[in-house]
Amino acid sequence: MTRADLILHPVRMRVILALNNRTLTPKQLASDLKDVAPATLYHHLNLLTNAGITQVVEERLVRGTLREKVYTLSETSTFLSPDELACASKDELMQYFLTFVMKIIGDHARYLDLKEGNYYTDAGYHQLAIYLSDKEFVQFSQELNTTLLPWLKQGPAPDRRRRLLTTILLPELEGE
Repeated sequence: MTRADLILHPVRMRVILALNNRTLTPKQLASDLKDVAPATLYHHLNLLTNAGITQVVEERLVRGTLREKVYTLSETSTFLSPDELACASKDELMQYFLTFVMKIIGDHARYLDLKEGNYYTDAGYHQLAIYLSDKEFVQFSQELNTTLLPWLKQGPAPDRRRRLLTTILLPELEGE
């Protein structure tokens, strides 16, 4: 199984997102991923840990005998490198993208199942067209990353709710 296959599986992507900037026990992960069966969660968590994507940072004694593991993302990046993507076939790249999109669709469906009240006060989605040269695109990406970085470093707090930010940047094909 390739690293891309490990990271881009819908359940494993959700585990990775849940552990982003957090340390959690399997019980806490299960609380975040209520629709994932515990056996399935343990299976995927073990795959990620064996691959070095997640790691055990602590083991706690529970009732004096059992050890409860606490997981976090390892220092290994959960992003696919340009080299890994360059080696992928067009079919593999399409499968990676479809998996990513299906994860977003699943997140939205779970949100709607739990949502009460006005949708647009709390979430939304847009597609915008912007015209940029290659040089301007690099500058745009750098400025966007600079803007997001302080927000990404914030940890959980009683008055904070976890929100998912999804971006997809694609150049429009010539002649369209």
